[in-house]
Amino acid sequence: MKRRLGFLEASMYAGADTPVNVVFPVKIAGAMEEAALIGALQRIQRKHPFLNVTVETDAKGIPWYVTPGSILPIPLRIVDRLSEETWIDEAETEWSAPFNQTNLPLARITWVRSGQVSELLAVCHHCIGDATSAMTIMRELLECLADPATDLLPYPAISPDALVPVAVRQNILNRLAGKAIAGITRVFLLAVTGMKEVVKDRFYTIRWKLSEEETATLLSVCKEKGIHLNASLILVFMRAFERAGNVRTSGRMFASVDMRRFLPQIKKDHLFPFPSMVGLETPRDKNGFREQANALKARLHKQLEKTDAARLLLFSEYLVPLYPRSIKYAKAGKGGHDFAFANIGRIPLNETYGPLRVVEVHCPLSRFPMGNPSKVSVSTFRGRMDFAFHSEEKYIARQDAEFIIGTAMKLLREHLLETKPLTIPDLK
Repeated sequence: MKRRLGFLEASMYAGADTPVNVVFPVKIAGAMEEAALIGALQRIQRKHPFLNVTVETDAKGIPWYVTPGSILPIPLRIVDRLSEETWIDEAETEWSAPFNQTNLPLARITWVRSGQVSELLAVCHHCIGDATSAMTIMRELLECLADPATDLLPYPAISPDALVPVAVRQNILNRLAGKAIAGITRVFLLAVTGMKEVVKDRFYTIRWKLSEEETATLLSVCKEKGIHLNASLILVFMRAFERAGNVRTSGRMFASVDMRRFLPQIKKDHLFPFPSMVGLETPRDKNGFREQANALKARLHKQLEKTDAARLLLFSEYLVPLYPRSIKYAKAGKGGHDFAFANIGRIPLNETYGPLRVVEVHCPLSRFPMGNPSKVSVSTFRGRMDFAFHSEEKYIARQDAEFIIGTAMKLLREHLLETKPLTIPDLK
């Protein structure tokens, strides 16, 4: 492969020394062998084109995917599991370690090893994969460990150009719109040329889970009352941010959307980096909780219906020459929203893989040293809802984040868990 990154891909790249990494930690019970892990990673690397590329930047500052003459294997890093929390330190290490070594793939695995209990951390650069991609790498790794004969079929690399139909590309109005968007963006970037990068280097992640009973109650009450669960979760965090007196708020958030739903050429098991966000405004607090949540749902679905992925990709092509200036602005800007929200849903892993048992799964997370780094992620595995809040101290102090979490969970309890107790384990 040798092709220029699309604008959305390049935005996730952000430079060789800037870590924009997705980390997916899974706790495993059962003995694993280093040789078996290495063999499984070789098969996974043969399947995915993005695991056989590095990124090089040309004289104009534009990054390119390049397949080196001799790409090295996916790195496997092994550390001793000294406690139940060793994996947390290793996740921090992986988030802060850039993919900037020559001829190495843009993914790696960390094995936090002990005799019968381990954590596996699947790590990939966001310019080759999103949370779904990290989960795919983990699932295929476990499948290959359970059965070395597992068939992983390679697929051809797909570029943004191939995802835009000829009719869309040749439409004169689309071409004029793409040039107009590029022109407006160029003028805007000229106006903010003097902005200086805001260094974000004090990231933190706070995780907590609901019990099986609490998760089941939440699902049951939403179904019984006709309340959209995803919109409800967004709403309680919107209200929590609104009540955080020490936090700058705009009354706007971004909901993450998997672009695969709009691009049938990209399958669930393909590595795919394109981000998509839908902006939502905090509703007025004049109606009941159900009405507010369902109004958010209606707005979200209306925007999803209007999403034209092919035109978005086409327009983004016109922005590629502006990438060096746009990423400089992204590192200097604060973002015009309060937080991003990603509901990953049910984690697509089995509970057992041969002799291995999946004991616990944590939300796959990415950290962005550009713009607003604040994000709430939620996923479900084995009937338990798992949450993560991550941000950066200079952006939102950890104590303010804990206030936001506590307020959001209190609202969730008041409106959806009724009088049933909601316990929050120690935040860590």
